[in-house]
Amino acid sequence: MRVVAIVTARNEAIHIVSALAALIAEGLEVILIDHESTDETVALARLFLGRGLLGIERLRWTGRFSLVEQLEAKERVIEQLDCDWIVHADADERLTSPVPGQTLIEGLRAADQGAFNAVHFSEFVFVPRRGEDLYRQDYRRYATRYYFYRPTYPYLQRAWKHRDGLSNSEYAGHLLTGTVRQYPLDFRLRHYIVLSEEHAVRKYVGRPFSDAELARGFHYDRVGLTADALRFPADDAPQMRTLPDWTLGPFDTSEPVTDHFWRWTDREELVGPDVTPATSAAGHRADDQQRFVSAGYRLGERRVG
Repeated sequence: MRVVAIVTARNEAIHIVSALAALIAEGLEVILIDHESTDETVALARLFLGRGLLGIERLRWTGRFSLVEQLEAKERVIEQLDCDWIVHADADERLTSPVPGQTLIEGLRAADQGAFNAVHFSEFVFVPRRGEDLYRQDYRRYATRYYFYRPTYPYLQRAWKHRDGLSNSEYAGHLLTGTVRQYPLDFRLRHYIVLSEEHAVRKYVGRPFSDAELARGFHYDRVGLTADALRFPADDAPQMRTLPDWTLGPFDTSEPVTDHFWRWTDREELVGPDVTPATSAAGHRADDQQRFVSAGYRLGERRVG
């Protein structure tokens, strides 16, 4: 069975080596779509050519982050692939099977053999402690503090059977369109969203987004962020959990949160004026759900099962 992961990246030199190495170690082949990086992303990625990295495609940078452009580029690459399954991945993520000792490709093979055509991932977002700086190549060894992020369910159908009438372009890379037969076991996605508070500021404060996508409701939770809003949660924040060791589980899924840390209710005084106040873990606010729907997700219209 052949599985190809498509990774889009722009200026992800801090992540790209560990991202490619991890996907290849899990039995996948990879295609990188570089969004005209100005750092060492491409140079570092080239080290993997012929060692699991099939190729490096280029996507023109227009000066603003555009998720639609990235998804369209992925669609063009996917159409040319001769493989059994596709995985949508980002450079700051680590995707794994939840079964101990099972590689990602083995888990996808189990889903395929069970006549399922899609796999859902649970997202665990890792955040350093206040003042902690993990901005280094081996950051995964030291990142143990996380929260379980689940704004709705299903939310991340990141792997699917190729040539089975499925696409992730309509729902912003989160959900699939088509007749989805989702595997009943959720896989794991570790999201290393930021590695220090300085990194968070560089990544999000003043980040330019596509005007068309903002008009559609995309990126609303990342607009207008300030350095104060991006201060990390305290050690005793009730949403946070800690792994005993970076290689170990299990992950705590008992209390999912529906927003990222900069939108939590106990931090409302830190949120910038253009950012909608946070929700609680009890559920989405009605206006947030409406944004999700108006952004093109149309949650009630998807076919799952």
